[in-house]
Amino acid sequence: MTVLYACYPFRWDEVEVDYPPKLRKLARVIPTSYHIACKVEINGELVLVDATLDPALERLGLPVNKEWDGISDTQLPIVSCGEEQLYHPSESSHIEARLDNKSLSFYKELNLWLAEVRRSFSDQ
Repeated sequence: MTVLYACYPFRWDEVEVDYPPKLRKLARVIPTSYHIACKVEINGELVLVDATLDPALERLGLPVNKEWDGISDTQLPIVSCGEEQLYHPSESSHIEARLDNKSLSFYKELNLWLAEVRRSFSDQ
């Protein structure tokens, strides 16, 4: 079975979600990011398989793959601003993240906010 990494360039400030003000401000200044998913050979076709977002994040308006038929593409949680790039797992060094301080600050705040969203989901 063939499995490839699929990389998609995107901008966090273009993700359609109602960020808290501090996070929105940070999203505007970070460089283009890359979302990584998998392309898996299923029935002779390369199929996008992306399990990035859990059901708790659907309440933010993000596209969560809740029911997958196991043979067709799943949804990407981002809108790509460039072309898909495919890499074999042996080429993983090509897709390592190199984060600057602005990006690190953004991801720290993003993770805190998403943890809060998940906690409020589990409290229901």
